[in-house]
Amino acid sequence: MPAPLSGITVIEAANYVAAPSAGALMADLGATVIKIEPPGGEVMRGVIPTGTPGNMPFNFLFELENRGKKSVTIALDSEGGPELLLRLLETADVFLTNLMMPRLQRFGLTPESCLARNPRLVFVAVTGYGLEGPDATRPGFDFSAFWTRSGIMSLVGHPGAPPVLSRIAQGDHTTGINAVAATLAALRLRDLTGEGQVVDISLQQTGVYTIATDFSRTLVDGAQPKTFDRTAPDNPLFNTYPTRDGQWLLLVHMTPDPYWPKLCAALGCDAMARDPAYLTMAARRARGAELSAFIEAEFLKQDLEYWRPLLDANGVIWAPLTELPDVVNDPALRLRDAFQPLTLPNGTYETVGAPWVIRGAGISARGPASAAGADTADILANAGVSEDEVAEYAARGVFG
Repeated sequence: MPAPLSGITVIEAANYVAAPSAGALMADLGATVIKIEPPGGEVMRGVIPTGTPGNMPFNFLFELENRGKKSVTIALDSEGGPELLLRLLETADVFLTNLMMPRLQRFGLTPESCLARNPRLVFVAVTGYGLEGPDATRPGFDFSAFWTRSGIMSLVGHPGAPPVLSRIAQGDHTTGINAVAATLAALRLRDLTGEGQVVDISLQQTGVYTIATDFSRTLVDGAQPKTFDRTAPDNPLFNTYPTRDGQWLLLVHMTPDPYWPKLCAALGCDAMARDPAYLTMAARRARGAELSAFIEAEFLKQDLEYWRPLLDANGVIWAPLTELPDVVNDPALRLRDAFQPLTLPNGTYETVGAPWVIRGAGISARGPASAAGADTADILANAGVSEDEVAEYAARGVFG
């Protein structure tokens, strides 16, 4: 099957997760992604090694974010390092980086400098707070820029409880998907106009968009949305409930009136479906604490497996709280190739695949990450850098 980005070359000068995850997804889409690393490799190569597969050292985090990429080592702080990168950019379609503006200026790699060398280049910056503005020089990770500064942290957790941290790289991967979408749009615009484009993605703004529904109200009334309280919900049919065996389930009835009789049938309390005290959304909201306590008491009478067929048979919209080892074996995800095999020299393992299904398109994890600098010679030769020039760059310390 044809790969959507076949023929597109991406040069990536980025570390950690957000920008590299975008590069990995573009590699899944068929782009040739060339990762520029400092001599010895980027910082994530040294994070969380483990003993599998093949009982050998294996960095699953680095592989996740850098699968399918080639690797070239260039010391950007050396004499000639930035110039060599600019030479590579001359024939690239995309330059993907998480360098903030001070370092881009220091190395002569600003959007203007890069587009001067390649007027059809799509320059993609992924930073905490954007290339411009009061926080353009402030480092930002997903925990700080995406989770905290966007306002998300203020909306999660129990009322009055300490703030809750997000899961690792949750904001990074969301921002990576955002960067891919914007890059594809910029490539389309480049093809329409013949002119290069600058894409400026921030973790903070991506986080804001993920809670745009909350912001749409705050932008009108200026108020902070309430933190969800499961003991006194506005809508008891949108709440979490425990079962007798210690499992949890979530009811998800955003427009609950049609679903109230269905839940009553599943719980075996049909008379409540006709009780004026609970008949409307407004009535149930007024008795949110009382009604949620009743529903919880009913669910606690039986194990989750007892409730599963009853909820399904009555058309209740719900989901069980599912832990990751069970999600890995979810047949719906397996059907979609959500987890894909990659083969290393010392064994085969699974990784999380791209979150898209495009029928008739070749989208897949295309191989493990290259060793640091493994492709330097081939990439430079293909870019027209002669052996004598390579030797000169080496003498300047460009390769470490």
